[in-house]
Amino acid sequence: MFETLLEKYTIEVVANRTKISKRNLEKLREGDFSGFTRPQAIGFVRILEREFGEDFSDLRDEIDAAMSGSGSPIQEPIFVRESGAAPKRSKGWLVAAVVIVALLLGFYLFRQDFSAPAHEESLTPAAASAPAETPKHAPKSVESAPPQTQPQTAASEERAEQKPPAVEANATQNAQTAEPAKEKKAEEPYVPLEPVAVTPTVKLWFGIIDLKSGKRTAKVTARPYEIDSHGKKLLVTGHGRFEISDAFGNLFKYNDAKKHYFLIDDGLVREIDAAEFRRLNGGKGW
Repeated sequence: MFETLLEKYTIEVVANRTKISKRNLEKLREGDFSGFTRPQAIGFVRILEREFGEDFSDLRDEIDAAMSGSGSPIQEPIFVRESGAAPKRSKGWLVAAVVIVALLLGFYLFRQDFSAPAHEESLTPAAASAPAETPKHAPKSVESAPPQTQPQTAASEERAEQKPPAVEANATQNAQTAEPAKEKKAEEPYVPLEPVAVTPTVKLWFGIIDLKSGKRTAKVTARPYEIDSHGKKLLVTGHGRFEISDAFGNLFKYNDAKKHYFLIDDGLVREIDAAEFRRLNGGKGW
């Protein structure tokens, strides 16, 4: 199916529409997956399926078989995201809420047991008939003294009865908000990242400077050379008879005898002049 697509549209048209370099399309057609990770290779297949509306299951199976080493697909996720911390925090809050509810419930039952005898004593028949048996010459202060135990006990019981439901409601709310956190797992779109490739037309000298580590690399070659896309790097060439492609499928062609200067920023290639090259290189040339 993939071979038929290339014959129908040509490799140049497929490369322009998908932004996958011709070099990688050739490797997919030849079944050469060296240099690819499985997510990169499957990412290319998904781009082809989305762009042309075709089913490339045969190419996907070929990639799985080649990268498994035993003929069975590798079961690994294409989208990777660490999300274990949020559920653990949610479980911790839930356990804490349950412990608080249990403590408050125990305190409530303890208060009930402690205040029950005083409440029952205030309601006994002897207390209800006490005014009828009061002596005639008893002091007025004794006759008019109202019992204070019952109202205070009722108010305390009312507060104790109202507090646990509020705590239980909070615990239920925490449990409800914790559940979505367990299930929340967003998938991020995958963008294939290729190395930057320099392809000389004739033998070419070029130098590479890693702006983070300060490491310098110089090469003289007539064969294609791949540069790691990660981080910021400076590139200078001895002349302009070469092609350079970046990690996003952009291709630049040169055919002159002049030096050329480039900034490589996480796979994106941008041509700069000699003055900017020296500024980025701490005021120095190569």
